Amino acid sequence: MTKASLVPPITRKYEVVDKYLIVADEEEVEKKMRVALPDDYNEKLLAQKSGMEEMEIPEVKEYKPRKLLGVEVLEQEVYGIDPYTHNLLLDSMPEESDWDPTEKHNFIEELLLRTLNKQVRHFTGSGNTPMVYPLRPAMRNRPEDNYVAYRKGLGVVCNKEEGFDQNDFVVEFLGEVYPAWKWFEKEDGIKSLQKNNQDPAPEFYNIYLERPKGDRDGYDLVVVDAMHKANYASRICHSCRPNCQSKVTAVDGRYQIGIYTVRPIAYGEEITFDYHSVTESKEEYEASVCLCGNQVCRGSYLNLSGEGSFEKILKEYHGLLDRHKLMLEACEANSVSQEDYIELGKAGLGTCLLAGLPDWLVAYSAHLVRFMNFERKKLPDEILKFNLEEKRKYFSDINIESEKSEAEVQAEGVSNGRLQNLAITLDKVRYVMRCVFGDPKEAPPPLEKLSGEGLVSVLWNGEGSLVEELVLSMAPHMEADQLNILKSKILSHNPSGSDNIQKELRKSLLWLRDELRSLPCSHKCRHDAAADLIHIYAYTKCFFKVRVWVQDCELPPVYISPLDLGPNYVEKMGSGFQEYCKTYGENYCLGQLIYWYIPTTADPDNRLLRASKGCLSLPDVSSFYTKSQKPLRENVYSSRTTRFMLTRMEKQPQRPWPKDRIWVFKSNPKFFGSPMLDTVLNKCPLDREMIHWLKTRPNVFQGT
Repeated sequence: MTKASLVPPITRKYEVVDKYLIVADEEEVEKKMRVALPDDYNEKLLAQKSGMEEMEIPEVKEYKPRKLLGVEVLEQEVYGIDPYTHNLLLDSMPEESDWDPTEKHNFIEELLLRTLNKQVRHFTGSGNTPMVYPLRPAMRNRPEDNYVAYRKGLGVVCNKEEGFDQNDFVVEFLGEVYPAWKWFEKEDGIKSLQKNNQDPAPEFYNIYLERPKGDRDGYDLVVVDAMHKANYASRICHSCRPNCQSKVTAVDGRYQIGIYTVRPIAYGEEITFDYHSVTESKEEYEASVCLCGNQVCRGSYLNLSGEGSFEKILKEYHGLLDRHKLMLEACEANSVSQEDYIELGKAGLGTCLLAGLPDWLVAYSAHLVRFMNFERKKLPDEILKFNLEEKRKYFSDINIESEKSEAEVQAEGVSNGRLQNLAITLDKVRYVMRCVFGDPKEAPPPLEKLSGEGLVSVLWNGEGSLVEELVLSMAPHMEADQLNILKSKILSHNPSGSDNIQKELRKSLLWLRDELRSLPCSHKCRHDAAADLIHIYAYTKCFFKVRVWVQDCELPPVYISPLDLGPNYVEKMGSGFQEYCKTYGENYCLGQLIYWYIPTTADPDNRLLRASKGCLSLPDVSSFYTKSQKPLRENVYSSRTTRFMLTRMEKQPQRPWPKDRIWVFKSNPKFFGSPMLDTVLNKCPLDREMIHWLKTRPNVFQGT
């Protein structure tokens, strides 16, 4: 819910519902919401209460009716203050006051804000609610316009004179229930329909309903969206120090999101909970100003993901090539080991999420869980180091033990987020596999290692092979007789049928390298540069191809309202819904699985293609044969180019090669492989002989 002071809140109207409404995949969603208590539930419950059980088990609650709207709770206009105003109010309190700091904060957070929201109640439904409301502290003579509260929109307040007790049930968070794949189709549609990236962020009213890891069938999730169909729970505002919490509970054999009090709530007090929402957009984070008015206010009701120390282990140990290594291992094995099942079980993943998936995908998931466990152990130290460096800029007195504890909490939050992202990824991929194969279990491994004649075919003698494309690129720059002689030599060096194809193929490629270097070069045909590339191919040990499951796949539409798009679209588009059809590219599933930790990417296959250039997919040999008379300086293959290439290979092996250089990359490569991938697969440095030759071979073209 957008509560930024600069963004006028929209008092949206929703259709009131009294149960969850499933949008798609009803049978699957019902399964995800169904409670399956462990056989030893009572023993685990006792162990959890005594601190002996680490895995979260279902919290079973008896059914209780929600608080009555209009009787026990009210929907009304609510106001809040930002951290700046909170500090102004503190500063304006009389110096002679005998209040301690805690009492001063409590005065602002409890008495002042509660009184304020009683005063503004009459604005509800009036149509003329002011965006700011002046506060008039009589404690110091300060400019009055500094002291203002900002409108948050409609919120929910306690209307029961005796208030609510601690651990009291308030209301369940109801709405439309989406399987993850359908929700992210809608999110992709929203991004595609937004015309201006500078528009204010749309309001959001969605929460993940996550199955506890300790459920007998394991962890999974669905999305509950209260934008259009909801109850008053969707009006409850965020607070960094809330009086309620949202949690998943098991009621009558079904999981629901319930809002429960965490402390007593007084009459007239606004009901709040912590959204725990995350965004990847720094702009959205900074625009989402929190108005909870609490001493511990974080300043934004969103948390920013992908920042600093949170991503350090991921970037260092789980790069693009590392993830391909895990995928290749899973595809080669195409089976699930007992150890895999144990690792998945410890992470809380069971039949609810994994049943019906092909073995290679379950094995890949186990590899990802192992990385998550590794990251969880390493991350607290990185977070602690980062936090201490930041705080020492402003504070001299730091409680190290407190900081260690906070780092552990943050690391656990990152770990939970990773598991959430894996569940979303598997749901999206399962859906596409179901559309393509009917039964997802029929989906074959997406990667296939090349060896033997298959390897010779893509590099030497097959249609569209590396050597065939080299000859085609050279043809416009050579006399026909000279080209025919070269073709005959290439044919005589065909490694097919040899006892050791890998060895003979390398010998043939190195012969071709030397043959190219013996040919005269010009600005338009850089045989010497092509020779360098052939040299790199010769020293690459592992090549693989991607199995194409299906051509672009377009599926039934999702419907998006102007409210889904953001405040500026309501007036522009009226109340009509927009139709959006998601198209899944032929390598969508592979891209999503490689980028499993970023489920918000609309086209992960294109992202993967861009990231693969150079480090995983070597340049096209046509890069060095041009039509222009003399290319621009930055597109000339020179010693500077070679130095850059070697630096990237040695120092930044998992980064893509830049597109503003001479290299050209295929938009749809037939195969992949690089010496940098070899280093990850074999846990060894780059081949010294390969690097030495590139660094010491003499230049044969002096035109640069």
